[in-house]
Amino acid sequence: MISVRLLSAKPMVYSSDRRLSDSCRKSIRCWLKAPASLLAVFVVTGSSAVHAQTITAVGVAKASELVIKSYDPIVRDISVIVPAAAGTPTACSKDQRSKNSDWEAFYCRLDRKILISQRNLNLIENRFGYIAIATLVAHEMAHGRQHALTGFMGDIAWSAVFDELQADCIAGVYMRRASPLPFNKQDIQKARTFLVSIGDYSFQERNWHGTPSMRGSAFTYGYDQGSLDSCLASGEMNWRKLLDDTPLVIDDLINKAPATLENLIEQGFKILEGR
Repeated sequence: MISVRLLSAKPMVYSSDRRLSDSCRKSIRCWLKAPASLLAVFVVTGSSAVHAQTITAVGVAKASELVIKSYDPIVRDISVIVPAAAGTPTACSKDQRSKNSDWEAFYCRLDRKILISQRNLNLIENRFGYIAIATLVAHEMAHGRQHALTGFMGDIAWSAVFDELQADCIAGVYMRRASPLPFNKQDIQKARTFLVSIGDYSFQERNWHGTPSMRGSAFTYGYDQGSLDSCLASGEMNWRKLLDDTPLVIDDLINKAPATLENLIEQGFKILEGR
């Protein structure tokens, strides 16, 4: 069980599967009253003692996980391990263990787990604030949605850049739609700044994540549109469905081609005759 203590509310208890009860959905907005618009939350797991900075960063991450799962059923089976201490089991590491490195945060497709290291939490909190931690969780949860919905385009294309930019876009949607209260412009700018700061120009690397401007723009677009359709990340509108439908579209164009050509020829004669 996880007990979440709020600065201005009574403790709430979530079940071990971390799904929100109806009462939680109704009252969870009370934790969105911190100056950064996200999270006057302290999370206590068992009797473990963690210093104040860490406990706040972990609270932000866990609360972000909860509201996203409430909004998006497709990611409710994902386990978010935060903070992931060095040696945390993961199927997506060469030695099957996490390293608690500075920028260790990833979604593992082999076991649908997200690991975020303590050192990563500390770095992000110190440099960008709580909103960036929420953005990071949203980005990694977005990878879980991609995996469940369509799989990763990086598996059929050489580069992973589409998957990364789409995850930034989905993260924007999560920040817009999953949050019980709206963020202000300053918060969203800070979230964008965080993603811009981790953009890169490694065009020739398979794991290229996108340039700073691409990452910032993808996130802002997702937030402004507020729709998974706009990110090609819904059941009705996604890249795999577009690929599947492409032959039908081409066949339709081919079937209409003779009539279209005849119409163009007719219009051409009319122009030549001055009509």
